[in-house]
Amino acid sequence: MVGRLTVLLLMLACAAVGSDARAAVSAQLSAQSIDELETVRLGIKITDTRQTQALDLSALEKDFHVMNTSTARRSQFLNGRGQSWVDYQITLQPKRTGTLTIPSIAVGNQRTPTLELEVHPLSAQTRRVIDELVFFENSVSASTIYVQSQLILTRRLLYSQGVQLYSDLPGAPEIADAVVLPLGETSSGTTQRHGKPYGVVEQQYAIFPETSGTFTVPGVSITASVRLIEGNRVSRKGVRVGTSDQQITVLPVPAIYPADQPWLPATNVTLFDVISPNGPEHQVGDTLTHELFVHIEGNIGSISPPLTFYLSDKDYRVYPRAPAIEDDTTSSTVKGSRLQTTAIVPLKPGQLRLPQTELYWWDTLNNEVRISRTKPQTLHVTGQAVVAVLVEEDAETTDAAQLEKSADEMPWGVTWQSLLPYALGIIGVSVVLAGLFGLSRLLGKLRTLRPRKPNVHHQLQQAFTATDGKMIHHALAAYLADFYGCPSAAAFTRFSDLSEDTKAAMEALNRHLYAGGREMQLPSGAIAQLQASVAQLRPRFTQHINPLPDLYPQTS
Repeated sequence: MVGRLTVLLLMLACAAVGSDARAAVSAQLSAQSIDELETVRLGIKITDTRQTQALDLSALEKDFHVMNTSTARRSQFLNGRGQSWVDYQITLQPKRTGTLTIPSIAVGNQRTPTLELEVHPLSAQTRRVIDELVFFENSVSASTIYVQSQLILTRRLLYSQGVQLYSDLPGAPEIADAVVLPLGETSSGTTQRHGKPYGVVEQQYAIFPETSGTFTVPGVSITASVRLIEGNRVSRKGVRVGTSDQQITVLPVPAIYPADQPWLPATNVTLFDVISPNGPEHQVGDTLTHELFVHIEGNIGSISPPLTFYLSDKDYRVYPRAPAIEDDTTSSTVKGSRLQTTAIVPLKPGQLRLPQTELYWWDTLNNEVRISRTKPQTLHVTGQAVVAVLVEEDAETTDAAQLEKSADEMPWGVTWQSLLPYALGIIGVSVVLAGLFGLSRLLGKLRTLRPRKPNVHHQLQQAFTATDGKMIHHALAAYLADFYGCPSAAAFTRFSDLSEDTKAAMEALNRHLYAGGREMQLPSGAIAQLQASVAQLRPRFTQHINPLPDLYPQTS
């Protein structure tokens, strides 16, 4: 039994080997000579098999566009004999004229033979006719731009009556180290060129290169069919219409642009702020909304740096919100915006000024530095001031001698002896009230005295030693929020109000953080000033006699 099974397996193996050995590969072209607009079919046949294989056609791409491929398994029985084979049909369009070689293609363990094809050029007259039937118009807004500025690519496909478009329109160009945004929708319509009517399809893209140097806008192509009349014969020809690559030069940030300002190239920048509710006057304790809005034409909203808006904590309570950044790409240019919203509460009456905000930007139309500013605003605030009493640990006691009155100075001849019974009663009541008042102050101190996080000061000193701007900003935010007992934004405001030098150091830190991607070292003088300002802070107990509750809950 075992011997018979072994013989059977050997017979099957020999049959399989014999089948592979009998398999033959052949190849032929549907035509030996074509013109440059025609296509040709390459047929590959593998006999004595029904197994299809994936063919590597990369060698054909040197001289041909591979338009289409198809595979079919076939079989037939004739005179009692069966036969099977696999057909591959590959449609090719030549990329150039002349004698082109169809290279050998591997099929399993075998290869197809090498073939040749003659491709004849079109006559100059026929080429002109085709070029007038369907063509691209490709344009860019400039051949030289600045880094991170906007380049507009406009792509139009024009075609005359009778032209059929086979392939889809090309999509957005893929460019390394650049942001590419489509502008609006693909539009279609009609137009005229040289007195002839054409249908037109238009696409627009905004390109923002992120590095200086050069980059390439790649060419695109589509396949179409055109109707030609040659002599008395009408025929259709498949054509491939395309655009060529375009080189764009990208300039770095110009030397005349202020080195301490974030880079912002645009065609126009508008900056304004609004206070709401709007009115001639406001009350102490009213919650007002301050909106600072940046509108940028010719760039995206995220390129706008955070805008400085410092208010003294002696005049306001400040509650900043997260900024809103948007882009509008529905028109022929990108329009970006940044909205910074802050809730503010005035603490005292009077004419309270709001600081003016300014923003530097580069005018890409006129190649010059411009500054956009908000208009100065003054709030007319009425009502009673909110009192804040600061009781420091080293505060001096009130001089009791200034409060004493001698009996000789009392009018109407009243003596201390006659007032003694009343004085004793008043003293008793005063003792009780003083005890209650002292207890209230003690509870107030205990409420405001929060446990200091043990590591914030150490982290801040490490950041100063490392001279790293991001580390300093992060550690300083934690330290000041812990020290002042308020959100970091309000803590930064109070810290900046310590002195003009402190404010200048904070502005230098912010410029370093939001330098728009440019390398800029944080000045050592700014680091030294921040260290000195932190050293000036003294621990204190703070009690706020304030009728205003917190606008947003705070967690310690």
